[in-house]
Amino acid sequence: MAGNTTYYDILGVKRSASQDEIKAAFHKLAAQYHPDRGGDEAKFKEISEAYNTLSDEKKRKEYDQLLMFGGGIPGGARGYNVNVGGPDWQQMFTNMRNGDGAFGGFDFSQFFGGTMPGGARAQRSSRGQDLTLAVDVTAEEAFTGATRKVSYRVPSTGEEQTITVKIPAGAVDGGKLRYKGRGEYSPSGGARGDLVVTTRVAEDPIFKRDGADVRMELPISVYEAALGAQIDVPTPEHKTVRLKVPAGTQDGKTFRFKDLGAPNVKRKDARGALYVTVRVKVPTRLSAKERDALQALADADKRDYREDVERHGA
Repeated sequence: MAGNTTYYDILGVKRSASQDEIKAAFHKLAAQYHPDRGGDEAKFKEISEAYNTLSDEKKRKEYDQLLMFGGGIPGGARGYNVNVGGPDWQQMFTNMRNGDGAFGGFDFSQFFGGTMPGGARAQRSSRGQDLTLAVDVTAEEAFTGATRKVSYRVPSTGEEQTITVKIPAGAVDGGKLRYKGRGEYSPSGGARGDLVVTTRVAEDPIFKRDGADVRMELPISVYEAALGAQIDVPTPEHKTVRLKVPAGTQDGKTFRFKDLGAPNVKRKDARGALYVTVRVKVPTRLSAKERDALQALADADKRDYREDVERHGA
């Protein structure tokens, strides 16, 4: 892509476009290029990056300021023109994404040949790199929340630092927690980078997480499926809820219990749902009495369970 391509060009909107126009353009392009629909993953990522910047009023204002100085879009093959001795666009975009402001710690002397107006020499202060670490969390801790005291080493100095990580209730596997100013030191006296902590949530033998929703499978007998039943089902909070299984329930039927899932980390005081899928279990061994009883029922059953299949084969 040409170096002067902008986020506005990517979304196909004018620089004066309203937020509604930007949103509409993104939705149209996202539907076309979404990887789940067979679209171009790289193109979808590019579209998403453009939208994330232009849909945020603060980031958009900073981005427009960058355009005034000749910046385009950051990154390698999708990138911008890089001139030796020129402004560090990548650093400016990184600052903007991290919420530090596009011009945070930026050396404006690059626009004035190394000398600021008035003859003063400016010294650039770049931000330190981010550091990462992972924290193992049990399924229950991810559901209720927990704290972890972890230690890590700063590469540039070798010093060991300790921080208390607050794992939020409803934490998900692969979720990220950012601690500002706890990363690597700046090589030129600027701000420290951040520490990014990734949560690794262990699997639960019963409950499976799907974001804030929780899913489980409940075994039932063929008799309960045929006749109906009332069964006490465990919840992730170590409580029980009564499930009414209607007579004639089929294998794979799913029941939903509102607000009995995990806390939603993105929405305060909101919870997901608990989904219970029944699995009908057929006995593998029968007593003589059971076999005789079932045989009598089978002989009396005149239903045609394979009517559709037989019709298709005719």
